[in-house]
Amino acid sequence: MFFKSWPEITILTAARTLQGEEVRSKLDSSFANYYHDLDSEFTPINFLLPWAPLPHNRKRDAAHKKMRDVYMDIIKKRRISGQERGHDMLWNLMDNCVYKDGTALPDKEIAHLMITLLMAGQHTSSAISAWAILQLAAHPEVMEGLYQEQVQVFGPSKSITLGDIDRLSFSQMVIKETLRLHAPIHSIMRKAKNTMAVPGTNLVIPESHILLSAPGFTARSEDHFKDAAKWNPHRWLSVIERSEADEKIDYGYGVTIKGTKSPYLPFGAGRHRCIGEKFAYVNLGVILAVMVRHFKLRNPDNRVGVPATDYRVG
Repeated sequence: MFFKSWPEITILTAARTLQGEEVRSKLDSSFANYYHDLDSEFTPINFLLPWAPLPHNRKRDAAHKKMRDVYMDIIKKRRISGQERGHDMLWNLMDNCVYKDGTALPDKEIAHLMITLLMAGQHTSSAISAWAILQLAAHPEVMEGLYQEQVQVFGPSKSITLGDIDRLSFSQMVIKETLRLHAPIHSIMRKAKNTMAVPGTNLVIPESHILLSAPGFTARSEDHFKDAAKWNPHRWLSVIERSEADEKIDYGYGVTIKGTKSPYLPFGAGRHRCIGEKFAYVNLGVILAVMVRHFKLRNPDNRVGVPATDYRVG
């Protein structure tokens, strides 16, 4: 039951920080049920036959309408209240986003975008935070190190703010190492726009062919990481300094390391790199910091390590 709570934790934190206070206040048990009905229909058959008149599809469509109505109601109340503009994503979409021809986003589309944003990073963030907690239970000395870092940086009683998260460097290393060993993305696909030769080989990729890479494979390769199968946050002590010299680029959502040649690609690379990467680090950082502040974890019955990854669906 403990780890079944992680999807709820990530949704609640993302809703409050990214989408606004009103959205968070609406996330009651009924909204959680709508979310479950919508989320549970990401099945192979629905990618092929989304229109199929099946009972669970009707439940999915009803849940989507209920969620959309929640957002539409919030948008309507914001527009007529005259309240001061905030800095959350909903205000940004309402006030600052237009199409290239200058047309403002319709409220219905804003509501759909908000549903997409709520769901986009939930699976990966909840999975990574759960893996991080499992690893900390298996490595209590690391968890103690995280707690002592908080005491050193801002004392044992101060409330954690957004500005504090970046100051917790060891916490960032724990997140990076968990992302490396438990890659949230198992494959990345790209379509070749032009015929291209692979440097240093005789391989030629024809135009329109699909390339697939597996970030989890290179991240666990001994060619790139010593003792690659071992969870060791301290390995990033030597990597962080070197990464600062990597090529950086801004695709419109903040400067980030381009990383197209890196073996470490938890969020992809290039122009189609995950747009929520920066927020994911904040979200994971907050969850980890609060857990470390209030709990001590250990494996039950003197168990060693963490459970093996189960790739079965259902």
